[in-house]
Amino acid sequence: MSDSLEEKFGAWELFEQLWEKETQLDYESILRDAPYHDRLKLSRDTKNSAKAQSLRTKGNQLLKVKRYVAALKCYNESIAFSEKGSEERAIAYANRSFICYELHRYEECLQNVRLARESNYPEHLASKLVKREEDAKKALQDGANKGCEKSTNGASSDTTDDSKLCDSELKLSYDAYETVPQVAQCLELSESDQFGRYVATNRNLQAGDVVIIEQPFSRLLLDVYRHVRCDFCHRESIFTLLPCESCTVAMYCSGSCASQAARQYHRYECPIIRDMWRIFTKLPVMSLRTVTTAISAFEYDLPAMWEHLQALDKAKVNAFTMDWTSASAKDIYDTVHVLETNERTRDRKDRMVRVFYTTIIYRLLEERCPELGELCGMNDNVRELLNELILRHLQTGPVNMHSLHYMEYQPEQRVYEMENHVSACFPILSMLNHSCASNVTRITLRDGRCAVLVTRPIAKGGQLYDNYGMHHCLMSRKERKTELLKQYRFICECEACVNNYPLYFELPAIDSSRYGMIDTQSLHAELVLHQKDKAAELLPKLRRYLNDIGDQYPRSETCSCQELFLRAFQILYMPTSESAEYFKYCNP
Repeated sequence: MSDSLEEKFGAWELFEQLWEKETQLDYESILRDAPYHDRLKLSRDTKNSAKAQSLRTKGNQLLKVKRYVAALKCYNESIAFSEKGSEERAIAYANRSFICYELHRYEECLQNVRLARESNYPEHLASKLVKREEDAKKALQDGANKGCEKSTNGASSDTTDDSKLCDSELKLSYDAYETVPQVAQCLELSESDQFGRYVATNRNLQAGDVVIIEQPFSRLLLDVYRHVRCDFCHRESIFTLLPCESCTVAMYCSGSCASQAARQYHRYECPIIRDMWRIFTKLPVMSLRTVTTAISAFEYDLPAMWEHLQALDKAKVNAFTMDWTSASAKDIYDTVHVLETNERTRDRKDRMVRVFYTTIIYRLLEERCPELGELCGMNDNVRELLNELILRHLQTGPVNMHSLHYMEYQPEQRVYEMENHVSACFPILSMLNHSCASNVTRITLRDGRCAVLVTRPIAKGGQLYDNYGMHHCLMSRKERKTELLKQYRFICECEACVNNYPLYFELPAIDSSRYGMIDTQSLHAELVLHQKDKAAELLPKLRRYLNDIGDQYPRSETCSCQELFLRAFQILYMPTSESAEYFKYCNP
């Protein structure tokens, strides 16, 4: 999905209609006087037994043709729409247990059998559940016995021990700052008229160096994954997700995650999140998540939050000089609050649509969250604060948010591809400027943190450049500059734009007599199979080659090796879907 606000859904369409009719828009009066609930088809999110039954029926149809993964998603959505303790939910859990058994997920099968019973599974169907439970327990016992036999006979497992291939946890390549443990000491935050704030290195860096590992301030699971992954920790939990009992969107891998989500953001989002996803793209929803997470950082004391932000000296907030080892959640939010909005460079229509979206989100919060509505009615400062925060993060989002990724198995091609499943806010990563010929890249780690990896040598004093999605290998200079101006509000003057670097297939080759040859096609064929032992073997070789030919950028071999190097890192450190383990039992 594009990050542009001009994509979908009802909110943009309504704005366009109003924009054509009126050049001086008073959104408060429009939303107060016009039936905007009807125009946007807004409705309170409630459990719906008929919807739950319909989804379960659809899942049953998919089950018959062994489309188990698609069926699981239907059963999970059925569970989300069903009432607690209802027969609809109990049967959906039982159906989920059947799929778990068919996919040899016996422990998850037993969990769903227990959930079905706790949800008052019909007595006349109980014998089926008992038989499945007995079979799953026997299968687990048989598997345990076979494991003991292998161990006794001295046979080795056919699975790969990841800990022998790479560190279980990726670490910085250099000592970290004592007060900023997520940043290597070789990095410094500077400022200039040309670049604004930027990150530079005080030593020579090599390809493969890890220089930042940051935990996000706020995170948002994309809507398409809501019936596959936990809304809080984002772990893949398609077999055992539990529903929020008050909405039909959020699902969790455990009661602990549900409780933490309620404390950090879902307390206010629950009544409006379904409509948010239906009428908006991910960016307005992410702005709401940043706001609700910020409010929780102030322990939901909005008057105190207003006073704090009124007194905040934004010029003194610096993520590189703050002591993160003792920083409170409020302190961390300060580094998010001061992120660039680009408000002064936005045209009138851009500013107005964000004001319009702000008004809709504020009204939804005011109307559906009694706690907020009452507070806003009594306190003008709180009302001002909410509107200001929503609008601010509608502007910081497009230029500061980052995507988190995982490796998804593609059953038809039998390969893995990188997929975006989370949007997140990183105050330190946001200090990195863009280049269409970047020298660093971001890697999503299994624990949800993001690492910055150097992809070609950077000389002492050089700036670290990230890529915002427009690379010279894939897009022409005109296309890149147009997109960057549209979304990020700057005219790119990076080395690729100044020197008009060509697209990948037009890049010159290196001098093979000096640097040797590397068969990038064969390496790609090996890495696309996603084998950790092969990635661990190739990673140091690719690193050495990149450092040898780094000064030859841009060359076709340099860019190819950067992609191969990144792929090896992804295999070793990025989260990977479990789907390859069970797709072999079912139709895609």
